[in-house]
Amino acid sequence: METTNPTNQEVLIRASCFLEEKQPNIGRKECQHLVRELMLFKNHWTLSQFLLNLRQEAKVTFEDLEPELLRLSKFEPLQQITGVAEFLGEEFIVTKDTLIPRPETEELVLKVQSFLEQCPVGNVLEIGVGTGCIILSLERLVGRHHYKGCDISEEALIVAQKNRDKFNLQTELFYSDVYSNVPREQFECIISNPPYIAFSEEALMDESVRLYEPIQALFAENEGLAIYEKIANRLEEFLTDSGHAFFEIGFNQGASVQRIFSEACPNRKVSIQKDIAGLDRMIIVSGKEA
Repeated sequence: METTNPTNQEVLIRASCFLEEKQPNIGRKECQHLVRELMLFKNHWTLSQFLLNLRQEAKVTFEDLEPELLRLSKFEPLQQITGVAEFLGEEFIVTKDTLIPRPETEELVLKVQSFLEQCPVGNVLEIGVGTGCIILSLERLVGRHHYKGCDISEEALIVAQKNRDKFNLQTELFYSDVYSNVPREQFECIISNPPYIAFSEEALMDESVRLYEPIQALFAENEGLAIYEKIANRLEEFLTDSGHAFFEIGFNQGASVQRIFSEACPNRKVSIQKDIAGLDRMIIVSGKEA
């Protein structure tokens, strides 16, 4: 008698139960979400295709998923398992050498996009590109400016270059410790999502972050403020009078980072912007006041 594979719905249920049993700390809903996303990746499906095929015979079985489920049970991020992370509707290559793009960073990009669409054509710099998701998204969405991005990690730059080539973009990428190798020119816009977590907060981080994402991209000295201070010290040297700078911050760092940039740039307005959840998430340094 011919046997048939289980349905995709049955694979989803079995795999979710297996993951929850292996690692109860993940939680049932998150297990179901992770398995669904893994099935989408393995089957090359959109969510709509997944739903349409729920009751169809599975081409990717539980046994096909088991190696990845075991990795997930050890808190390895799904994006590192699949090698891609979605950001503003596009899939960016990620590795263990890069920070996984976060949804809150999409809000930073959209804020910068609004500025770049109405400012004069000029140079745009990102300090600490990681995967390149910020600077490459800006070139893709806005164009018309001259885009540059730097990082202190040679491994991260390799990933950013792969993403640049994937999207057929022109952003110039180079090694630099903040401004150390940045060309002696001025920029209409400077952006950074630097390491901003204090080393004292390491124990509070999710295991998937602590164990698998690069420490250099997460933590900074001086309670997470060291890189902001380094950027602020020479910001006026690289920013045009009308230029703006945009920085992602930790939810509890608004006042501290605002003070750092206000002291470094006394003739500019420095404002705190909240994210969609109502938390402090961005610092914007505006053009010089007349």
